[in-house]
Amino acid sequence: MKRFLSVVLCFVFAFAFVGCKENTSGKNGHSVDVEYYANLGQISDVDYKLGDSVSSVKEVLEKNVDEDGDTAYFDYESGEYTVMTDGTVCCCYKTDDSSAGITHIVKYGDAYGFSVGTVSTQVRDTMSEAGFDSEERDARPGELFFLPSGADTSVLEYDFDKATVLFIFQQNALSAAVIY
Repeated sequence: MKRFLSVVLCFVFAFAFVGCKENTSGKNGHSVDVEYYANLGQISDVDYKLGDSVSSVKEVLEKNVDEDGDTAYFDYESGEYTVMTDGTVCCCYKTDDSSAGITHIVKYGDAYGFSVGTVSTQVRDTMSEAGFDSEERDARPGELFFLPSGADTSVLEYDFDKATVLFIFQQNALSAAVIY
């Protein structure tokens, strides 16, 4: 009887400890620490960082190929910046000061654990739950120099210690994230 009672108590304690596990993903299931990556100068799932050498980033981007085996890399100038992209990630730098390194990184589609198409209120609520508040606003002129112009573009802006993160929404659906 004592053994049986000991086994039962072991199971009770085991289940009690499992039930006390802290949920680190938040109520929306979001588990990417945006502040952590922002302070590293990165977007999660992107290998480049703010300040990285332009030549080393260009070398890696040029090696990316599309489904047909063609190089997906191209670059172009937009205002005072040069934009290097493989179609899913853009790395930007001041055209007249490439020695300063990458100044902006743009990730199209899923970013920081949010899926493309996520509505702005869900991103705002999730970030608010993590302690970061912002209001949605229209994109400022010239702010999204790396995007073709488009109507109905809004952003959520979050300032962290070492970088700023923008979530970009077109027609209220997440289309990209930017760190600078």
